[in-house]
Amino acid sequence: MNVASARFALLVPCKDGARFLPRLFASASAQTRAFDEIVVFDDGSSDGSSDVARSFGARVIRSSVNVGPAAARNRLAESSTCEWLHFHDADDELDPRYLERVSAVADDDTDLILCDMLWLEEATGRVDIRWTYDATALARDPASYLIVNPVGGINGLYRRRTLVESGGFEESLRYWEDLDLHLRLAQRGVRTRILNESLVTAHRRESSHSNANLRAVWLAKLGLLERMLPSAAPRLRATLADEGERIAHRLAALGHWRDVPAALSLCQRAGGNPPSTHSPGLRLLKRVLPSTVTFGLQARLRHHLAR
Repeated sequence: MNVASARFALLVPCKDGARFLPRLFASASAQTRAFDEIVVFDDGSSDGSSDVARSFGARVIRSSVNVGPAAARNRLAESSTCEWLHFHDADDELDPRYLERVSAVADDDTDLILCDMLWLEEATGRVDIRWTYDATALARDPASYLIVNPVGGINGLYRRRTLVESGGFEESLRYWEDLDLHLRLAQRGVRTRILNESLVTAHRRESSHSNANLRAVWLAKLGLLERMLPSAAPRLRATLADEGERIAHRLAALGHWRDVPAALSLCQRAGGNPPSTHSPGLRLLKRVLPSTVTFGLQARLRHHLAR
C-alpha cells in the first residue's frame, strides 16, 4: 500500500482524564500530518471526560463501568476504520512530528513501528527517564530485550490486522499488558522498525494509578515472568533470573518483604544465585545462610547507604 494513502488512527483510553485531554489534543492538532481518525474510550469516568473529548471533535465510546486499559484498547481497535493504530494515554503528549515521521516508514514490509520515549516529571518538567531502543539487540533476542527494555503503551504504531490476529491486549491484566502484547508479537515474528527519535512524552506523577499501586505492578510482572519460565531457553532463563532479583529489590524497597521470597524463588528456579554481590563477606554468608537472609542483609545495607 502507498504510505501516502494509508489511514492512521489516534486511539485514547481515558479514565477521569478531563483535565489532561486539552494538552493531548493540543499536541494532536499540532501534528504536521493529521490523524485520519481520533477516538476516545471513556472508561467509566466521573469527571466529564466524554464531554471534553467531544468538544475537541473526537468520537467517543463510553463505558458505564471501568474495564481497564487492556480492554479499553481492544474496544478502540475494534471500532477503528484505519489500517494503522496508535494508542495514547489521556495524560501524555505527542511530538508535533510524530505521525509524519512514523507514517513515512509504515510500508507493506512493516507491522509495528516503535519510537523512543521521554518521561517527564509532571511537576517540574524535568526529564526523568529516556527510553531508547536498539534494533539489533531486539532482533537478536526479542524476549530478553523486551523484558529489560519494555515498550510503553504510547510509543507504538500497530498494523491493525497484526494486532487483531495476535489476540490484542490481554484483558485480565491491569499492569504490563503492553509487555505481554509485545512478547506475543515478538514470538509471532512481527516485522518491527525502530525510529530512534523521542516522538512521544509520558508524564510521571506520584498520584498516577501505577505509582499508587507499585506492589501490584511488580507482582503482575513477576506473574508474567513465572508463566514464561517453563519453556524458556537458557539465555532467556538468565534474563528471568536477573529480573526476578530486581523485582525482589523493588519489593523490598517498598517495604513488602512478605512478597520478596516469591521473586527470589523465580530467580533461583531460573538458575540464579541471589543475592548478586561483589562483597566477599556476603559471598561467604551465602554458603551457609538461606538466600532470603543474605538478600535481606544486602537490601538493608543498600537502604542504609542510600540515606
